Amino acid sequence: MTQPPLPPRPSRRFYADDILSGRVNLDGYPFRYIYLQPSMGGAMGAAFSFGAQIPNEVDKILTAAEFLETRGWEVVNLEQGGLIAHLRRRHR
Repeated sequence: MTQPPLPPRPSRRFYADDILSGRVNLDGYPFRYIYLQPSMGGAMGAAFSFGAQIPNEVDKILTAAEFLETRGWEVVNLEQGGLIAHLRRRHR
């Protein structure tokens, strides 16, 4: 007897804009570790502006991380000058 296919694993990567706009809600997220990064448009804009947009993108990442801290997550690491934030869910 064959097993039914497993549902796809949820991503561990989330975009700060999706968190801040409410498009993503991690309250029922099944894993403990995630990471945040800028949206593709934000990352491209920062690259093509020769870094002028990087402070705005870092602010979005940190704002999204601070919001998630109110929902039971905590920042464990920042990389690439604050453009990637690694978070873990606190024990319940």
